[in-house]
Amino acid sequence: MSIPSEIRPLVDELYQVLDDTDRQATQGLFALRRAMSLFPENEILMQYFSSISNFQFCVSGVRVQAEHIVGNILLAGVPDQDVQKAGDYLATLLHMAPEVKIMIDKVVERLEALP
Repeated sequence: MSIPSEIRPLVDELYQVLDDTDRQATQGLFALRRAMSLFPENEILMQYFSSISNFQFCVSGVRVQAEHIVGNILLAGVPDQDVQKAGDYLATLLHMAPEVKIMIDKVVERLEALP
């Protein structure tokens, strides 16, 4: 069984946003490591590290939730009402994901502005 056509674009977009956000967080950690090698005791850099790590954890959690929802949709005999609820929840996750990406972008911008 495949993902219903009305939910497929939502799932694809959610996974794309999660991939982009994870990529941005990884880029941020690389920039952060460079800065931390110059200033290993800098508390602000430590806070950035904590923030980016938490964002990555959030992205991983959303990805796992989405995978479980998609897995449940693929089960045989799932009522249309449950598929609709799953689609609504996936849409909620999709609306939350860009907020995390924006937060990561702000941290990365600050890091990249460092000498």
